[in-house]
Amino acid sequence: MRSKQDLKQDDADLFEVPHRLKQLLLNFETVAAGDPTAVVLDTDGRTPDQLADEILKYAEGNRA
Repeated sequence: MRSKQDLKQDDADLFEVPHRLKQLLLNFETVAAGDPTAVVLDTDGRTPDQLADEILKYAEGNRA
């Protein structure tokens, strides 16, 4: 979030509204647990370009 240039109220609410971030993460975990195609991708400290590289690497690895 530190590097995000277009902060919205929803972004601020993740940290300002009690339990909002925890609930969001729980929702993601619940969806991922029920979807065999889900992929958990750690985004902390990564640039958009780095994330795109990780996604492409994953997609290309699954085509082989």
